Amino acid sequence: MPEPDPLDPAQLKPAPPRAASGHVLMCSMRDEGPFVLEFVAHHRAIGFDRIFIASNDCRDGTDLLLDALDRAGAITHFRNEVQPGELPQHSAYAGIRRRHGLDAADWLMVLDADEFLDVTTDGGRVQDLTAQADAGDDIIMLNPLTFGTSRDPRWQPGLVTEQFPLRLPARHGANRPVKTLARGVGRFRQIHNHSVVGYRGEDALTVLRADGSRLAIPPGGKLWEVLRNVPIEDIRHGLAHYNHYAVKSLASYLLRHDRGRGAAPKGEANARHTSGYFDRIAGARIRDTGFADRHGAALRVEHARLLAIPDIAAAQAETERRYAALIAVIMDY
Repeated sequence: MPEPDPLDPAQLKPAPPRAASGHVLMCSMRDEGPFVLEFVAHHRAIGFDRIFIASNDCRDGTDLLLDALDRAGAITHFRNEVQPGELPQHSAYAGIRRRHGLDAADWLMVLDADEFLDVTTDGGRVQDLTAQADAGDDIIMLNPLTFGTSRDPRWQPGLVTEQFPLRLPARHGANRPVKTLARGVGRFRQIHNHSVVGYRGEDALTVLRADGSRLAIPPGGKLWEVLRNVPIEDIRHGLAHYNHYAVKSLASYLLRHDRGRGAAPKGEANARHTSGYFDRIAGARIRDTGFADRHGAALRVEHARLLAIPDIAAAQAETERRYAALIAVIMDY
């Protein structure tokens, strides 16, 4: 019997049943078009069973590429109609949860488009990470490694995880934020971009940290106080972390500032992504190719397989064209 061809688009893993079971990933995007395919390819390659991506008010064709990926069975695309004053991310997560039954997920994770889960234990799959959890563990809590920019201020097509190999020290303030995997999602009132919140249970929650240690959150405790940022001395890596490509090129960063924040009300000026934020992270100097060493080959195979689908290839080319045009206006060239 012939070996399957990993580049044959007909051999894409078929979409599972509509119930959002297994390891589920959720993301909300706006004007992330050139980076979507890499994000999807990597997280499919490391074992996520379902990927749900919301889009809102896209100017660069991100939504068109997500449509193409949805038609191919690679993701489920949710078009989020954000109302003035709403937080795009929160409304997206709530909408996906209602429509697709995320409470049935074995494990649920939320990442942004510039964040890549890097499992460093065993085979590097998300299942290898959750296998480290005991039966009584409710949440897995991860810190990032934050990566900087390059000497070239221009945006260029290509894999972000290869273009920007310089990161900040592990115990840097930019690595204080937390992302989580949670199970038993129905016990929580809301899903936010860092963690589930609004725990409705009566027992303490047990959190597995990336170094294998655990902490307990008592009933009635405010999860966001524990699962949003940690003190620098409590930054932990080990079983896994997520790579955060927070600035990429200067051109991409300026477009990020222009598009606004997903965690702020629609229409509010972006006061976070300032020149000071860029300078703080752009100074990264530690060369780290661990992600590419562990995951690069599988990422590239899945990326090529998706890109071999004409519908996806056309949408990728169009979003790169539109993205370049938006940057040309901002950079005035």
